[in-house]
Amino acid sequence: MTPAPEHRTTTTATAPAAGNADLADEAERLTVEWAARVLEDPEACAEDNFLDLGGHSLLALRMSRYAKERFGVEYGLMVLFETDLATAARDLVSRAGNAATGTATDGEG
Repeated sequence: MTPAPEHRTTTTATAPAAGNADLADEAERLTVEWAARVLEDPEACAEDNFLDLGGHSLLALRMSRYAKERFGVEYGLMVLFETDLATAARDLVSRAGNAATGTATDGEG
């Protein structure tokens, strides 16, 4: 009987890491997809910067609305404006995790 709980503990300990990686991958994929849609730029990729692609505050609000609907949190606008889309997606996942645990973010959002 002792081996079964140990096995469950091991499975539980590794499951969140895999789930976070899947969530991060999904967030990055959707961030790029949403940016391509709102910017009307099908060539947008994860390494691109939102502002460099022609983004502005109104389009960023649209992106944030998509994120809020899917992940329950909005993009940090400064992160979206100052970094690449992949970093903005990772920040979004972090914000979603912080919101789920009730941890405060850095005051943005």
